[in-house]
Amino acid sequence: MTAVDRPTRVLFLCTGNSCRSQMAEGWARALKSCEIEAYSAGTNPHGLNPLAVRAMREVGVDIARHGSKRPEEIGVPFDVVVTVCDSAHESCPVFSGARIVHVGFDDPPRLAKGAASDDEAMPHYRRVRDEIRAFIERLPGALEQGDGAKTVDDGARTVGDDTLRHQVREGYAEIARAGGWSAAQMGATAQACCAPGGGCCGPATFTPDQLAQAIGYSQRELSFAPEGANMGLSCGNPTAIASLRAGEHVLDLGAGGGFDCFIAGAKVGAQGRVIGVDMTPEMVTKARRNIEGYTKQTGLSNVEFRLGEIENLPVADASVDVVISNCVLNLSPDKSRVWREVARVLKPGGRVAVSDLALLKPLPDAVRADVEALVGCVAGAVLVDETRAQAEAAGLMDIVLCAKPEYIDAMTNWDDPLYRKIIAALPEGTKPSDFITSLDVTAVRRA
Repeated sequence: MTAVDRPTRVLFLCTGNSCRSQMAEGWARALKSCEIEAYSAGTNPHGLNPLAVRAMREVGVDIARHGSKRPEEIGVPFDVVVTVCDSAHESCPVFSGARIVHVGFDDPPRLAKGAASDDEAMPHYRRVRDEIRAFIERLPGALEQGDGAKTVDDGARTVGDDTLRHQVREGYAEIARAGGWSAAQMGATAQACCAPGGGCCGPATFTPDQLAQAIGYSQRELSFAPEGANMGLSCGNPTAIASLRAGEHVLDLGAGGGFDCFIAGAKVGAQGRVIGVDMTPEMVTKARRNIEGYTKQTGLSNVEFRLGEIENLPVADASVDVVISNCVLNLSPDKSRVWREVARVLKPGGRVAVSDLALLKPLPDAVRADVEALVGCVAGAVLVDETRAQAEAAGLMDIVLCAKPEYIDAMTNWDDPLYRKIIAALPEGTKPSDFITSLDVTAVRRA
C-alpha cells in the first residue's frame, strides 16, 4: 500500500494501447485488485485489438469494454508507470513523481504477421498473454523490494527468453530470404551472425543434398522434396526413425522450407496428412510456395503449413499420430513446454521421432554465449539426460535416445566455420564431439 493507504496506482503504457497494455490492465484487475489500482493508456492509441480480447476471454478475463486512451485522459496521478513496449518506453511522457519501470513484451500483431487466419495468429497472443500474467503476479512483490526495473523484469520472466526467440526468428528469416545456406556466401558469415552460408549448425562448404545424404536421407526421399525445400538445416532424418505409415497424420515442429514435411507426405500418402509449424513468417511463406512443386512431383495435396511457436502449437489436442522435428527443439528457450505440447497434440499411443543436437557434458560459457552458435543449434542444446527427463515429465514413455557423435566429427572434418569457432573456445585437448552429439529421440504417448 502507498502512504495514503490505497492500492498502488499503476499505469501500463504502450504505443497503441490496443494489446499488451490492455492485457496487463486486465490481468492486474483480475488478479491483484487489492494491491494494484490498474490503468492502461497509449502514447498513440488506436483502438482495442480483437484478438487480444479473444485471448483474454479464453482465460476468463473480459477486456472488451476497456477504452483505448492517452494518459492525460485518465485524470489521476500514478505511483508507477510500466512501459510494456519499446516504442512507449522511448517516447514515454513525463509523469511527475511516478516511478518508471520498463518491461518490453513481444508484439503479438508483429509476431502473427503473415498468419493465414485468426486461429493461426492466436498462439502468439496466448504466449504473450501468459508472459504478461506471470509479470503481473510478481509485480507487487517486486515493487515492494524497491529495486527498480531489474527486480520487476528478472522476477517476471525467464531472463533472455524473448531475446533468444528474436535472435532465432531473425536468423532463420535471413536464411529463408537467402534460400538456405550457400557456400558462395560464406564470406559474409564471418562478419555477420546468422548470415547465409550452409548446414544446420552454421555455414559450410558442402551442399544441402550432400549433407542430407550424409545423415541418412536416400536419393528417393530427396526426390519427393521440391527444389528449394532442402535448406541444409538437418542433423538427422526423423522421417526414417518415425517409420511412417500410410494414412497417418504427422506434425513437423520447425518445418522451415518444408523439407521433412514433403518427405513425410509422400510416405503417408493421399489418406494421410502433414502439418508443418514454423514461427518465422518468411519460412512459412517459402514452404507454402513449395507446395505447388511437391504436388506436381507427387500428385499429392496432403501438406499444409501454419505459423506458430512450438511452445504454443496451433494444433488441436490428440489430433496427430506422429510428431517429428529436425534440429529445432534445441532452439527453444522453454524445452519442457515444447515436450508438454508434443504430448498434448499426440493421440493416445501416438509416436515422437526427433533428430536434434544434445550435450554429452556442459559447454564452456564462451560457446554458450555465442549468438551464431545459438542459431546454429549448438548453444541452446541441453544434456542428453535432461532431454529424457523433460520427455518423461511430459507424460511420454518408451523413450529411446540414440547418440550419433559421428555427425559432429563429420562437421568438424568438413572444417565448418562455426565448429572452428567452437573448437577455439574448448579446453585444450578436447574436440566438439566430446561435448555435442546428434541425438535421435523416439517416444510414445501413454494410451
